[in-house]
Amino acid sequence: MSGRSSDQLFDGILEGARTKAKTIIERAMQDAAAVQTSYTKKIADAIAQEEKATEKRLEQIRRHEESTIKNLQRRYTVGRSERLRTLVLDSVTKKMEALRDDPSYRQILIAWIAEAAVGLDRGEGLVSCSFRETIDEEMLQEAREIVKTTTGKDVALQLSKTPLTGQGVEVSTLDGTVAYNNQVATRLLRKERDLKELMEGR
Repeated sequence: MSGRSSDQLFDGILEGARTKAKTIIERAMQDAAAVQTSYTKKIADAIAQEEKATEKRLEQIRRHEESTIKNLQRRYTVGRSERLRTLVLDSVTKKMEALRDDPSYRQILIAWIAEAAVGLDRGEGLVSCSFRETIDEEMLQEAREIVKTTTGKDVALQLSKTPLTGQGVEVSTLDGTVAYNNQVATRLLRKERDLKELMEGR
C-alpha cells in the first residue's frame, strides 16, 4: 500500500470516528437536555405543590386565627352582656327595695295585686306578700276596683297567711294550685327582652 492510500484510509477512519463522536455527543446533549427538562418540570411541579401546601397551611392558620378571634369576641360580648345584666338587675332591685319606705310604694303594690288578679283570671284569690311588706283590706278593695274597671269582673281577694321570700306580691287560687307571681324578680324576668335591648343600646 502506497503512502497516499495509507493516508486516505487513516483520514477515512478519523472522519468516521469524528462522525460517530459527533453523533454520540449530540445524542448525549439531547439526553442531557431531556433530563434537564424533566428535572426542571419536576422541580417546578414540586415548587407548585409546596406553594399549594403552604397556601393551604396558611389558609388553615388564617381560619384558625379568625375562629379564635370570633370566639374571644363572642366570649367578651357574652361576658360584657352578663356583667351589664347583673348591674342592671342589682340596680333595679336596690331601687325597688328603697321604694318600700316611700309612700308611693303602696300604690305600686295595689297595681301589682290588680295585675296579678287579672292574670290569674279567677273569681277569688289569695294575696301574698313578703314579711317586709304590708297589705291591708283597703289596698285589696282598691285592687278589686281596678280589676272591675279593667275587666268588668268582680273578684274576691283575701290575704294569705303565708309570706313570700322575695319582694312583691302573688295572687293564687284558694287551694294554691295556680298562681300569678308578681314578685320583683319575676317581673324582671318578664322584662328580660327589654333589658337585653337596653344593654345593647337599642
